[in-house]
Amino acid sequence: MSRESYESEQQWHLIVDAAPSGMLLVDEHGTIVMVNISALRQFGYEREELLGKSVEILIPGPFRAGHRQYRAGFLKVPQTRSMGAGRELFGLRKDGSEFAVEIGLTPIQMNRGMGTLASVVDISERKRLETQLRRTERLAELGTLASGMAHEIGTPMNVILGRAEYLLQRTDDEGMKKGLATIVTQVERITKVMNQLLAFARRKTPERRAIDLVEIVDESLEMFEERIAQSRITIDKTIEPSLPLVLADRDQLIQVLINLVINSIHAMPEGGQLRLSLTCEESHVCLRLSDTGHGIPEEIRAKVFEPFFTTKDFGKGTGLGLTVVKGIVEEHGGTIAVESVVGKGTTFWIRLPLDKAQAAATS
Repeated sequence: MSRESYESEQQWHLIVDAAPSGMLLVDEHGTIVMVNISALRQFGYEREELLGKSVEILIPGPFRAGHRQYRAGFLKVPQTRSMGAGRELFGLRKDGSEFAVEIGLTPIQMNRGMGTLASVVDISERKRLETQLRRTERLAELGTLASGMAHEIGTPMNVILGRAEYLLQRTDDEGMKKGLATIVTQVERITKVMNQLLAFARRKTPERRAIDLVEIVDESLEMFEERIAQSRITIDKTIEPSLPLVLADRDQLIQVLINLVINSIHAMPEGGQLRLSLTCEESHVCLRLSDTGHGIPEEIRAKVFEPFFTTKDFGKGTGLGLTVVKGIVEEHGGTIAVESVVGKGTTFWIRLPLDKAQAAATS
């Protein structure tokens, strides 16, 4: 090789290595013969871990066979083009995680035959933003739908509920009572779904003032006192003395507690223990609510705050309760987290900022 050719090849390697996109040079057998720094970062490997290895090491298992066929087809008709047109592509990192990619292919004539230069772009962040945009558009449509439903359905539902309750109080026929009670229950269920949709789609800005969380907890538990007793659930409540006030919307915090308590009751159909604690942590008050229910599997736990995600049977849940809870907490400048062990129970942690005057007093 002449000096000029050597220097030219060295420059070419430097340019490829400095490229912002991941770059891989693969020979006709599918062996990686060159990889740049960006690709190493994308896939989490050191250079010596990839050189000489089959390119399929970077392809998720279910797609490897198809990739070998695609690679063979590309070598038969080698021309610059994008890979996987019309379908999603994923790369496989060293740690086993997958990420969405776009890949451009360029044929390269090598001394040892035809090679392929693959340009890899990580599009996982773009995919996340696209999903977020679609969700935002979906919520905007939901807001319009919920407003219309509230007007068109809410009024007749209130009329039906009022008449059913009126007749229920004035009949002695047990069969009639049972039927009317069913009507009342189902109308209340429809009203609850409507209220959740409205709360989710048209949640108002919190009207914040100094609130005693102890009162919120007590008031919320009082609403379920009879149901908790019937469900054979015991309450264990731990409150830190002289707990500071938080700056919050009282009604919205009650809604948060109601949703969490209902979930815990549903998680303990055979009875159990519901534990609540309130503690002060620097500039926040921490609410801990845990149950001894069936728990949440790990693969589901990350989705519990997503809109319309529910594990309940059809018709028994909207999948909006915890989404509303998360939205309210975050609008208050707080955070919410969940921990769970299948068969042992679930714990929710909520941290809410103190009233500024209280925060100054505790600092």
